[in-house]
Amino acid sequence: MNNKAISPVRSVEGRATHFVLTRFNVRSFYHVSEPTTEWLQARLELFQRFCLPTLASQTNRQFVWLVFVDHLSPDWFRQEIEELGKGIFETVYVEGAFTPETVSLEVSARADTPYILTTRIDNDDAVAKDFIEAIQRCFECQDFEFLNLVSGAQYAAGKAYLRPYTKNPFLTLVEKASDTPPSTVFVEHHFRVDEKGPVRNVRTSHPMWLQVIHGGNVLNEIVGLRVPGKPLAGHFGCDLNFQDQFPELATDVFLGIARIVLRLAQKPARVVELLRTFAAKRPARRK
Repeated sequence: MNNKAISPVRSVEGRATHFVLTRFNVRSFYHVSEPTTEWLQARLELFQRFCLPTLASQTNRQFVWLVFVDHLSPDWFRQEIEELGKGIFETVYVEGAFTPETVSLEVSARADTPYILTTRIDNDDAVAKDFIEAIQRCFECQDFEFLNLVSGAQYAAGKAYLRPYTKNPFLTLVEKASDTPPSTVFVEHHFRVDEKGPVRNVRTSHPMWLQVIHGGNVLNEIVGLRVPGKPLAGHFGCDLNFQDQFPELATDVFLGIARIVLRLAQKPARVVELLRTFAAKRPARRK
C-alpha cells in the first residue's frame, strides 16, 4: 500500500507511539469519485495555511504524522504533497477505499511500543500549539479510552466562534498495542465513539482546535458563539486574520446567543452535551 521508507518512531515516555492521522483526497463514504484539479488546489491552500503550520509548530514533537492520499492522485499533486511533508509528515498512498482497516495496518507497521495513541485531524483544520502536549498529559497507560479535548472554536470569514463540543472530530484513542490489529481512532465516526468504549472529556484553558468553515466543507456549520479573535490567534501557529470591529462584533454576539438558545430549545439533548463540556476535567500536569 505504501512503498515509502518507514520513518523512525518517536515514543511517549518510551511507552507509547502517538500517531496523528489526516485524510486528504482518499475515497470514502463522503468522497467516492476522483476530486477535480480545482478541489485539490483549493484544499492544498487550506492545508498549507491552517493544518500544516499548526502541527509543524507543536510544543511537543513526540508524534508521527501520517497523511493519507489516494494512489491515483495526479503526479503534480503527489510531488507537491511529498515536498510539503519533508521532515514533517509521511505520505501514505491508499489503493481503493479508505477504511478503518487501512489505518490499522499502517499504524501497526510503525508501532513498536506497548501502547498506541491515534489522533484524527482533518486537512483543512488547525490545532493549538500545545494540542499534542495536552493529549499526552492524559496518557496513563489506558487499555482502551477515547480522549476528547472539548474546548474548541470555529473560524469563518475572519470571525472566531467558541464551540465547546464533546463529540468533536479531533478525538484521540489510547489502546494497548497487544490488541492486534489496533482499532485506531477511525474505528467509529467521532459522534458515535461512546458506543465503542469509554470517553474522557478534557477541558483546557483555551481552545485546542479550530474548525475552518469554508465553501468546501461537507458537514460543518457555524454553531459557536462569536468572540474576539485576536486573543485566540496567539494559541495557533497559523495565519489567522480576524475582523473584530466593535459594532459588528457586538451584533454577532447578540444574534449568536439567540441562535444558541433556539438550538438548545429545539433539541434539549444538546443541553446535556453542553453541561458535559463544563463538567470535563483539566489534564494532569506531568511531574
